[in-house]
Amino acid sequence: MKRLKRYLYLLLLTCIVTSVHAQSEVALEQIQIFSNTQPKLNYWHLPENISFIQKALDTGLFKELNIVRSTIAPTIKKELTKQNQVGKISINWEATRNIPFHAYLEIYELDPTTAYQNKLVDISEDKQDSIHSIWAIACNIFNQKHDRVFQKTIFLGLLPFQNIGMGYPIGTVATTPNSLFQALSKGVSLLSPDLIDMDFLEARVPAAYATDNYWMPLVHNQSRTMFDTTKQFISFTSLKGLQLLRIPSATLNKIDLKNKSESYIYKNIVATIKNSRTRSSAKEYYQVIQSLRDVHANKDYTLQAYLEFSPDAGFQFAENNKQSLIFLPNFNHSIFEGKDSVGEFVVKEMVPEKDKYYYPDQIYNGYDSSSKFNLGSNNGPEAITHSRVIEGTIYKHSFKIQFSLPQKQKSIYVDDKICMIIEGTNKPHQMVSIPNAIDDSFKNLLLMIAYGELFQSPNN
Repeated sequence: MKRLKRYLYLLLLTCIVTSVHAQSEVALEQIQIFSNTQPKLNYWHLPENISFIQKALDTGLFKELNIVRSTIAPTIKKELTKQNQVGKISINWEATRNIPFHAYLEIYELDPTTAYQNKLVDISEDKQDSIHSIWAIACNIFNQKHDRVFQKTIFLGLLPFQNIGMGYPIGTVATTPNSLFQALSKGVSLLSPDLIDMDFLEARVPAAYATDNYWMPLVHNQSRTMFDTTKQFISFTSLKGLQLLRIPSATLNKIDLKNKSESYIYKNIVATIKNSRTRSSAKEYYQVIQSLRDVHANKDYTLQAYLEFSPDAGFQFAENNKQSLIFLPNFNHSIFEGKDSVGEFVVKEMVPEKDKYYYPDQIYNGYDSSSKFNLGSNNGPEAITHSRVIEGTIYKHSFKIQFSLPQKQKSIYVDDKICMIIEGTNKPHQMVSIPNAIDDSFKNLLLMIAYGELFQSPNN
């Protein structure tokens, strides 16, 4: 009886071993890749080592199909050069004819607008603007008779997100090549016999930035101060504890140029406007009041400034870059702490930064500038221009707040030395602080000025 049991056990074990070794082999013949949107750039070119893609198939689709990839058959990397080559598979199995199955992987970048119009993907309109590019990932498997036995395609939409990167945002590509291929390999790993063909998936990828010779050396591998703006306060942690800043809505008071009353509160302002501004009767003028509150320091501040609105400037903007709403250039706008005047400022528009450039052909992740990638566009350096610069004095210190042209970043100087680089368009997201002797309350005031409602691009 014992011998019979032993025999049956050995027979069962032999069957199991035979079954494992009887798995059919598949040759991953080729990986094709192409970008319909940026065919001349090289960010989408396959890396030298494609083992991570092969592994994604090994542990995903091939495992589900109970086939094992042949390690003897080499995989050909094919980077297409023309759009009319997309989707064409040329079968040549001279070296692999004895392998039962043959797989082809296709990876193509599509223009999102084209994908929407051709109804390749179904995405709600409110989400379409956030998707930078769409990648089609398709796998075809043939048997030895050249019959197609498997075919599945998924569409992967890339949504760049703000991580810890800082710098000049670049719209050419969604992310860096390393992050791109991590996302694509994840998409490859999701291919499955159970997957709905032509299904749409999303992948969030860290945004890419153009390299530059201004911010990049300052933010390289530097720690970030992160802001919480989910409530009515701007909060962050400093060495002195939790900081709470509040920026209420700004108040606009219209100035009546026709009011000639001796007691009119804006009498002197009206006189200055009429003496210094051309065609003032065809324009509108406002006083803007911005309150600021530093909770930790228990201090209240007020900004007082004057604006000029030109109703007809919108029609001229495209021709002569004339803004419809400007801070009056010959006015010293005021800063108050409580009721005491502690400073003044002027506002300048479209100010170039001397000898500072960003390089749209070279990108990085906005954090570690030791890893850079050339796109191959041959676009030369572009001069850095600030969309707006606030300059003035506070507590007898000079200060300057520069708004980057895409409005994503603010650079803050005190006494001609940079002390803060803050990322965030209308609300701060993160900050790199450069060592300085500025106390927290002064730094907080500058931060609140930078994000005051009155400076949030009223011309857009």
